[in-house]
Amino acid sequence: MTIPLLFEAGPLAPADLRRFSTLFTKTAFDFFPCETARLVPLGEEERKPPAEFKVGLKQIRDHRLPVVNSQKQELLLPIWGGEALCGLLVIQGGESQLYGMPPVWLDEQSHIISREFYLLKQSCQDPATGLVNGFHLRGELEALGQEKETPSPLAPATLVLLEVYPRSRDADRSLRYIVRAGSCLASMLGEDMHLHHLGAGIFGLLWYGLDMEQARQLGESLLLRLKRENFVTAHLGITTVTPHDPEESGAPEQLLAQAWQALRTARLRGPFSLCGHVTAQDIESHPFRKTPESALRKLRALYHGKSQFSLVLLQMDQEPASNHFSKRLRTLLGQEKGLVLVNQREAFLFLDGLDEMAARTWLANFRSKMEAIGGSSFSMGVATFPFHDFKKSLLPLNCRKALQHAAFFGPDSLAVFDAVSLNISGDVYYNEGDLVKALGEYRQGLLLEPGNVNILNSLGVASIQLNRLKAARACFTKALEIEPANFMSLFNLGFICLDDDQATEALALWERALAVDGRQPDLLQHLGMLYCRQGRFVEAHEILARCDKLLRKNPQQGGEPMVVARWLGRACEALGENALAIAAYQRAVSGNPRDAGSLSRLGRLYALEKQGLDIALALCEQAVELDGGKAAHWYRFALVQTLMQDQEGARQSLTECLRLDPKQTEAALLLGGIFAQQARSGKARKLYEKVLRYFPEHAQAQAALAALV
Repeated sequence: MTIPLLFEAGPLAPADLRRFSTLFTKTAFDFFPCETARLVPLGEEERKPPAEFKVGLKQIRDHRLPVVNSQKQELLLPIWGGEALCGLLVIQGGESQLYGMPPVWLDEQSHIISREFYLLKQSCQDPATGLVNGFHLRGELEALGQEKETPSPLAPATLVLLEVYPRSRDADRSLRYIVRAGSCLASMLGEDMHLHHLGAGIFGLLWYGLDMEQARQLGESLLLRLKRENFVTAHLGITTVTPHDPEESGAPEQLLAQAWQALRTARLRGPFSLCGHVTAQDIESHPFRKTPESALRKLRALYHGKSQFSLVLLQMDQEPASNHFSKRLRTLLGQEKGLVLVNQREAFLFLDGLDEMAARTWLANFRSKMEAIGGSSFSMGVATFPFHDFKKSLLPLNCRKALQHAAFFGPDSLAVFDAVSLNISGDVYYNEGDLVKALGEYRQGLLLEPGNVNILNSLGVASIQLNRLKAARACFTKALEIEPANFMSLFNLGFICLDDDQATEALALWERALAVDGRQPDLLQHLGMLYCRQGRFVEAHEILARCDKLLRKNPQQGGEPMVVARWLGRACEALGENALAIAAYQRAVSGNPRDAGSLSRLGRLYALEKQGLDIALALCEQAVELDGGKAAHWYRFALVQTLMQDQEGARQSLTECLRLDPKQTEAALLLGGIFAQQARSGKARKLYEKVLRYFPEHAQAQAALAALV
């Protein structure tokens, strides 16, 4: 087995000109005194070069020299990946003497900068995972918002640090755990979201076009998927990226420090949790921010000794431009002691002796009077006392939760604190990654309304991420007793059954979910995978093909396109549709070049279909280098080695396969056949007898053993 580290990045490829465009373009400006520098990848089927370069590109391919247009002050410089032309560097403007330089000098510069690009690519590769590293991420952070190719400085972006820390006894297992994590993440995210490995199982992502809330939603989805892939823990730290001066010292380091601090907080929140970096402004604008102590003192004085009342939090629906809202309140309420102003946008209203119904009637009349005065609309969150076992001191916060509830109805709304309010407040904490607080809110909501299916589902999902599977099972089971066709309960309970090795029960639940909604890619993906594992390949092919079609139309609707392609390939392969299987595996590998399973299976099919034994061998060898802990990868490697008449190599691979899985009958039979050909009948007999000890009725082993006698 070779060392599981990759120190050779491979030659420059067209995709590298997109992948490293920020660093490469910066380097081009260091080489040439020009106004603009543009990289144009070549050789990618889905990306044809612009028509404006058609003539110049033909000259470059004919003469293998740069092309200069002195009149336009344009230089087309070929970028070489070894002997192959992989792209153009288009230089325009700047110093005029650049466009009068001799062709020999320009050709020399072409090869020098191609070499420089290759060295940059090499320096950006992480040897453990093959992903880009922290050097590349830092370069992207430095250039954020500065290059024309990057999004507008006003576009939101977030920096994410994802920790998938291995708990292993040695470096080899740790590396394989990290490599598997990188491969899973690459399949989940796709090639457009550049995944970085910063070391020690810390992955970095820069998500363009996503604000904090959207990043949290995507992060939550990632954590759930990693849990389903049987990773032990995973944590996310997120920070918002704001445009900065690239010359300002420490800007990238400050962003990384913020994300790291958020990651440290996420570790304290549970095995699968996230945290966003919080600023002072975030604290002030939080929906459940603390009420100022001065206002709380006035409220305590109002409800001290009172046995029944309602507390109302009024909030303008728009940010205040003046003190008009507070003036309207004072004009209408006069010197009434029940009014407690918090700021120019918010005020509490104490309604002594009024229960919920009386408070609603009073507030409807109050709103009519406020509208008669004129001014901006406002919403109201109401909490009553007594209400279950909530103390008076909790009512200001309950009002804020009711106000968040009212926001779901739009501006100019009213909501009274109830179980739904607690479900919503729990969702706020859940989306922030604070699972413990979310769990507390959901539990309180169930005390108020034990049969609320939405809260049961929310509590179940939060319990899953805290590894409280027994509690989660109870939630989903109870939800299905109330609502047997609830999709979320059916889907999530299926995963819990799989964790408990109850595949039959999981399959039944997912088939029920399929009858409820057959257009959910997440369900189709996992149901298809389960069909494959159970050998029901016809059903698997139908479900996975449907999922693949949905994802091709809209990749953003859930599901993992590369994972679906991999399992669709397995279904096609099992059904003997090798051409379709090869196409599916090729798609899986194109999206994730480190997908060891797809590489191994693709190599085997190339060999069987006689599409090049050398390529087949290279693919299978790459698979065992990426993931040498899978017996099946070694078996397929040995199969190709056997076809290439490399008996000694096949023998070594089969020995490793049987070490990892002594019950791998195909490997034992293949190795026995090699020993039989080498007239080593004793060793062959031992292998056949071992197979028969595991599987006494194995016909092929019986026949092979009989042939030795």
